[in-house]
Amino acid sequence: MSETLALALKLFMAYRALSTKWKQNQAMTTGNTYQTVTDKDTALMEVKNKAGSVSVLIGTRDTGKSVCSRRLARFYDRPTYIVSPQEETPGWMHAINFQDIEQGIPEYSTLILDDIPAYAGNRQYSNETVQLVERIVPMVRHPRQPPEFPIGRVHLIFCTQSSAQADKYILDCDLAIFKPLGLLIEERPNVARIYKNFVNPVFEGKDTPWIKSHGYLMTPTWRGVIEIKMTN
Repeated sequence: MSETLALALKLFMAYRALSTKWKQNQAMTTGNTYQTVTDKDTALMEVKNKAGSVSVLIGTRDTGKSVCSRRLARFYDRPTYIVSPQEETPGWMHAINFQDIEQGIPEYSTLILDDIPAYAGNRQYSNETVQLVERIVPMVRHPRQPPEFPIGRVHLIFCTQSSAQADKYILDCDLAIFKPLGLLIEERPNVARIYKNFVNPVFEGKDTPWIKSHGYLMTPTWRGVIEIKMTN
């Protein structure tokens, strides 16, 4: 074999090895179709693969928060429990009373707290509801050890119309999805800066269908606009 042919063969083999490695790192194959794995997908998988996590969805009424929380729960792919003011929930979810959370949520499940002030009422929310949320949030990332730690290894999804209604521990989250706020909502300073610098410019001038089907996602490793399929 000539030196030229041998060099060409080595270059070809190196190219094929690099090409195979790139495809493995950058794509997931379904049949004969390659779907590129983006930094956003990696960031979401990092949260999904945690034993437990806290996700926060912030936005005013009728911006698609509830549907977004359900899509996120679908992505987490665990048995899902929900506390919600809505009378009906999809059949794949388990409706639960707020006061039963500490007794009825098994490990490796997802819990959605959907607009708890509307569910509990302002007076109740300012008392025992807040205290219960304060207790469970630090627990969700750790093993369940009743009676001291009755809830654990849970993906908690907290939907709220304002960060001012969210406990400070909630805001130490693994993932946040932002939607437009109400006109007169007063936010915590750090959240207000996020809205001013990143979220408001995204939604400015957009119509209602676009707002409902999009959100601004932030994780420790990625931030940007995401599209949300509007199905339960």
